[in-house]
Amino acid sequence: MKKWILVLGIVMLLIGVSLYVYSGLEKPKINENSFTVKGTEYISKNISVNSKNFIISVTNPTSSSGLVPARDVNRVNNTSTLAKLSLPTYTSFGNIKEYRNLTSANYAFVEFSGSNPATSITYGPEGYLVYIGYLGDISTFLILIGIVAVIAGGLLNNNFKLRDF
Repeated sequence: MKKWILVLGIVMLLIGVSLYVYSGLEKPKINENSFTVKGTEYISKNISVNSKNFIISVTNPTSSSGLVPARDVNRVNNTSTLAKLSLPTYTSFGNIKEYRNLTSANYAFVEFSGSNPATSITYGPEGYLVYIGYLGDISTFLILIGIVAVIAGGLLNNNFKLRDF
């Protein structure tokens, strides 16, 4: 009997789901998706950057958006002043803008939109965000391998053989 494969699969599933839940519980500490609204201008809460190894990652930003030093937020009143005052992205791919190598200061993400944007801002020290990413990757891997092991263990425990077909 291959009952140990089934048990191993269940244990992997439990550990994978636990890690997934834990990484999900950690994200709200670094996630921001509430904005102050001034007409068509949406302004995030201030993001306090206190180290060089800090990342601000913005998902689903509008085309008229950017990261602005908090001291300049009141000067942003249209898309042209936003373009002048916003900081360049470190990298931009797909629907994500990423800002790195920022000086220690307060920043706000500003965007212009006709409706409430679906923008999400994740920020924190680089090491912490990498840690959360690895937790997500490991949990996904364990869940997938756990499912395969449970199926294999279940089939082997039932003495399933291909020649029976």
